[in-house]
Amino acid sequence: MSSYEITAAVVTSLGVITFAAIFTILYRMFALSSIKELNTGKRDIELMDEYIYERQPSVKIRRKVWKIVKSICFWAVLAVLIPVFAFSLINKFQGNVTMVGGHAVMVVASGSMSVKNQANDYLVTNGLDNQFDTYDMIVLEEVGEEDLQLYDVIAFVDDTGKNVIHRIIGVSHDGAAVRYETRGDSNNASDSFFPSIDNVIGRYTGTRIRAVGSFVMFFQSIGGIATLLSLFYCLAMLDHYNSKMKEVEERRLGQLCGAIELGADHSNGELRAEFVEALYYKGYAYLFNDKGFIGKEEITDAAYLEKSNSAAVRVINSNGNRSESEILIKSEEGDENTP
Repeated sequence: MSSYEITAAVVTSLGVITFAAIFTILYRMFALSSIKELNTGKRDIELMDEYIYERQPSVKIRRKVWKIVKSICFWAVLAVLIPVFAFSLINKFQGNVTMVGGHAVMVVASGSMSVKNQANDYLVTNGLDNQFDTYDMIVLEEVGEEDLQLYDVIAFVDDTGKNVIHRIIGVSHDGAAVRYETRGDSNNASDSFFPSIDNVIGRYTGTRIRAVGSFVMFFQSIGGIATLLSLFYCLAMLDHYNSKMKEVEERRLGQLCGAIELGADHSNGELRAEFVEALYYKGYAYLFNDKGFIGKEEITDAAYLEKSNSAAVRVINSNGNRSESEILIKSEEGDENTP
């Protein structure tokens, strides 16, 4: 790597790591603030409204479908991302040539085979249209000297140790050895190095996957590795704090549901239509009957308005009988260092 490439890799890595650190700090502050609001009851009304909303059949179905879709998308991305990352590392350690049985997979690193140069009239004469672009992933097959023919596209290692993918445009003999003259379809001059069969990695089969190589090359770089590791870290961090918030939210919602007795069947037989329950809490009245939630309205009764600020007041009217009870819903100061 050149000094420029090393500097670019270091700067990219530091930028990604710094972003991950800042994102962690900000999201942690958000999570701690949310947990404190949940523990102290500041979000009780929001929780109750959300819980009642989610109990609607149509909402339940929609939320369930959306949850399934998100899960499928998440695992689909991971199913693609992880294998590509693993392949990139394996490919890098194997000199950017991954052998699978009698075939090899390579990423095209230049555009020397992307277009037809007018100087190479043999391409038109022989109908050679198997060009490929930079960052395409191509499949090669192992071949012997007797298998190679004029105008085959081969991958070989040149005298500098670099992988080259060019077309054979001539064959010569250097003593007992056969040498191949090669040229990129986009070039107007042949390569200075004439490979022998010992230098050949494989012959292009015509199979390619467009643009995938750009991801492989990125994940092979220091910046790419740092980016992916930071992504996995951020996902784990988000899952950790979301689990903490969900835990507190469910505990608080359990207390509220215990006060409201949502879902309880207070009626039987002929009394079913005569049951009405009202819960007065923090300035709002929640109304229920035997079928569930009816509606929500602001409290206008001064007595109930005052009581609702410190406790949940449940009023039940059933078959002409009225009962009233106050339920203290415990509020706790959240420990800011809990998560």
